[in-house]
Amino acid sequence: MKKKIICGLVIGEAASAEKAEQSAQDVKDCPYVAFVGAFEGQLVTVYFVPERHLWWLEWVRDEPEIAGLRNVTLQVTDEAKITYPEFELRLSQEKLEVAPCGAICKDCSLLNRCPGCPATIYYKGGDYAV
Repeated sequence: MKKKIICGLVIGEAASAEKAEQSAQDVKDCPYVAFVGAFEGQLVTVYFVPERHLWWLEWVRDEPEIAGLRNVTLQVTDEAKITYPEFELRLSQEKLEVAPCGAICKDCSLLNRCPGCPATIYYKGGDYAV
């Protein structure tokens, strides 16, 4: 059975164009990222995540400093309302110790709530991966 996916548009304000670009570089390899770009001092990211992972997008909105941003606007829609593209989770052949964004899942304070990144050896599975 296919899991329900949502699309989150995250627009964040960085302290500078350089910081926005660095934030884009930090998340570019996230398995859930469909698009990321720095536009002057703004970071624009499109995520496709399992529906039960909405809390993660809301966390970034509510605590933008975790992403190196000053404030974040979040728009969310159901996958059924996305005309294009059809998203496919991007995972490497080998599981990593460190997530593509640089996070170390085993040391994360959210690991009790989050199953970890599906690109890592710490991923606990469940309905968070596509």
